[in-house]
Amino acid sequence: MTTRRSVLALVGWAVPSWAVTARGMEQHPSSLVAVDDPQVKTIENVWIPMADGTRLAARLFLPASAETTPGGAVLEYLPYRKRDGYRYRDDVAGPFLAKSGIALVRVDIRGTGDSDGSMVDEYLSMEQADALAVIDWIAHQPWCNGNVGMRGISYGAFTALQAAAKAPVALKAIVSTCGTEQRYLDDIHYKGGCLINDQLVWAMEWQVIMRAPPDPVIVGADHWRAMWQQRLAVSVPMTILWNEHQTLDAKWRDGSIQDYATIRCAIYNIAGMLDPYLPSATRMMERAPQVPQKALIGPWTHKWPGYPQPASHRGTPTAAANGTPGPGVDWLPIETRWWRHWLLGEANGIMDQPKIWAFREDQPAGVSYPRDTIGSWVSEPDWPSREIKARVWHLNVDGLAERAGTETLLAHQTDLTIGFANRWAATSGDPQTWWRNQATDDARCLHFDSSPLEESLDIMGEPIFSVRLRSDKPVAKLCVRLTEVTQDGHSNFISYALLNLTHRDSDEAPTALVPGRNYDVRLKGHFACYRFSRGSRIRVALSETWWPVVWPSPEPVTLQVTTGVSTVELPVRPSKEGETPPFEVFRDRYAVPGTQPAPYLHPLEGVLISGDPGSRTFSLTEGSLEPKGDRIDGVPTLYKEAYRLRRSIREDDPNSAEWEAEAINLFERSDWSVKLRARSVCKSTPTHFLCSETFEAWEGKRPIVSRTWDRKIDRKLV
Repeated sequence: MTTRRSVLALVGWAVPSWAVTARGMEQHPSSLVAVDDPQVKTIENVWIPMADGTRLAARLFLPASAETTPGGAVLEYLPYRKRDGYRYRDDVAGPFLAKSGIALVRVDIRGTGDSDGSMVDEYLSMEQADALAVIDWIAHQPWCNGNVGMRGISYGAFTALQAAAKAPVALKAIVSTCGTEQRYLDDIHYKGGCLINDQLVWAMEWQVIMRAPPDPVIVGADHWRAMWQQRLAVSVPMTILWNEHQTLDAKWRDGSIQDYATIRCAIYNIAGMLDPYLPSATRMMERAPQVPQKALIGPWTHKWPGYPQPASHRGTPTAAANGTPGPGVDWLPIETRWWRHWLLGEANGIMDQPKIWAFREDQPAGVSYPRDTIGSWVSEPDWPSREIKARVWHLNVDGLAERAGTETLLAHQTDLTIGFANRWAATSGDPQTWWRNQATDDARCLHFDSSPLEESLDIMGEPIFSVRLRSDKPVAKLCVRLTEVTQDGHSNFISYALLNLTHRDSDEAPTALVPGRNYDVRLKGHFACYRFSRGSRIRVALSETWWPVVWPSPEPVTLQVTTGVSTVELPVRPSKEGETPPFEVFRDRYAVPGTQPAPYLHPLEGVLISGDPGSRTFSLTEGSLEPKGDRIDGVPTLYKEAYRLRRSIREDDPNSAEWEAEAINLFERSDWSVKLRARSVCKSTPTHFLCSETFEAWEGKRPIVSRTWDRKIDRKLV
């Protein structure tokens, strides 16, 4: 998924040729060319027939030479409206690839955009089967040499990974950006068995995107209403549907890779250190070693590494720039070499370079934004790396140390005000969603600090937290954060792990805790590539809550942690100077006049606090319900969108928690106007979730549909 999308700045230009040296290294950033470049043939819409008679709509970007010289082709398979909503992205990547000899086929998934049919939920079996049929169709087109790739970010990465697991013969390689092959582990629904707020936001965006009608210009003025009615007829309450699946069941297994050994194609994994899907990149390399893989991990949020800007563009980067926060990477020339190697058989050296490149952060992105994140690019020839060694620190009563101290019980009680310094699991390009200085949250947690480091310390990989604890309640959670405490007292976020302790042995069949019994739990943190500075301290902070991201436990909890035996294992990498990467880096693209700094030092900024101490209410409202947008270049449609999220809680009552999300999409032009609105509210009691959802649609000012659902859902140890 892609939350908090912004299409307010749209571009009608695409990227240039891919100048490389004989060794395959880019010499300078790529420049843009017009979408109608003579070396590119763009076809606005073609119909791809499915076996049941359904037609999928596709937009093609073909090399002009493909009519006489067939080449490789890449599929991007999405529900995000090729005609309008995400046209601005396609108009960058499509012409670039086509001019470089690789066709791009941008397909609307069944029941979305301009395609026939209806879509009830994400990643269903029919959707996955259609992807295989599209791959086969592409492979047999006269402009394709039979070799097909898939690319995508978020939803498109999911679909590419799902297809890779089914190993169609024509699929030779994929690019997976900010996606995951394990939906329950990493997606925006649950993490560590905990319900996260991103599910609510995505559910509302889902409704206003997937239920939108096709464009009458493409499907016909006499046909679009019937197609729209078919979509509206299958609308269901998405928040309620997803809240009903609280454990790892068949819903989440479908669309997740069960057997990594079935994969046969090459994989390029792209990830951002601020992105929730980060764990997938290295996990894929570890679990599918039988196929060629590479990885590029930068300081970014849920974004591509970087797309070029129009040559004449000045000021704030356009919506298609990506690579936020910087430094970005000139990605499309790298991707071009990847496809030319795997789809055209070109020996361009791309597989001779290190298997993984990552940006080693010296500070979190929020410290320096809008300037680039401070740090350096580093690489490893293989992954897992033989040079990276585990080093263990014990959580002792007097702090972190490499020797175990005495076993002592330390208590921590639920504190529902912990978490405002990290408000999202799924960050966006908006710095308001990034991790902030953790010091104020740390002060209310159990935290363990090392002595000041005598030398800098580099880590690269996933920290492992092993904690012995007991709870006084049958349902409890554990949130663990790894930070760097600087000499000026700031606590810089590095990694985190989250676990609903009832899921300690199984996500499929969680079991209640026995109050007072000790449990040894193991949590794997998110990948980190970070340098602790000389004189800083390593900190591990433990809490039972992470509000406003995670829904609280049914009742207040007291955790007792056993020191001495509890540990953190850090993946320590030999300290080296930064390396010169074999790709062009976009530097300080966002450091332009008018760009505001990230609110790194303001963890409670925007939080409304009311009431008396001990029973205060903390409320956070983000977004606006005033739709904003612009006309889409190449299409006479004005596309507007809006979203708002409100999260509130009273500090003395976990069941005072409330999430409210609302999303609006509008499509307007002189002869056509539609509006969609979705709203959801989630509350709870100790035993149930109380969910209410509304979905409405209009043609012009005429209401077309209005539905409301209310549901009381059992809490299954959540």
